Amino acid sequence: MMAGVEVPSVASAALARSMQDRRDSPRVPFSFRVRCARDPAFEETRGDLSTGGVFWAAGHPVSCRDVEVRVTIPGQEQEIAARGEIIGSRDRDGSVGFHVRFTDLSTDGELAIARYIDEVVIGWE
Repeated sequence: MMAGVEVPSVASAALARSMQDRRDSPRVPFSFRVRCARDPAFEETRGDLSTGGVFWAAGHPVSCRDVEVRVTIPGQEQEIAARGEIIGSRDRDGSVGFHVRFTDLSTDGELAIARYIDEVVIGWE
């Protein structure tokens, strides 16, 4: 080790790669419905949508790990249903934000989300 130069550890390099890998799909602001898998009612919310999952902020803690998400892409009638798991949370300004990774999303649903994200990010019409 050179004096004054910090060399990252193998573990921190692996963590940086895994953080980057999770961001392979762009995220776009989006409105969707979400609920704990065991709850009867969906909650309308805003957050971020990607092909790999969603992020949303709630004004309350959530006491589950498995969630159901419903997404309707603008211009399409068919609602996309997905299951996911909460893989992380963070507190900010009195809200709790939840990161959800999709665990069950149809290929058609994933393609529809990917096309929508391309339209928003790249500006395709």
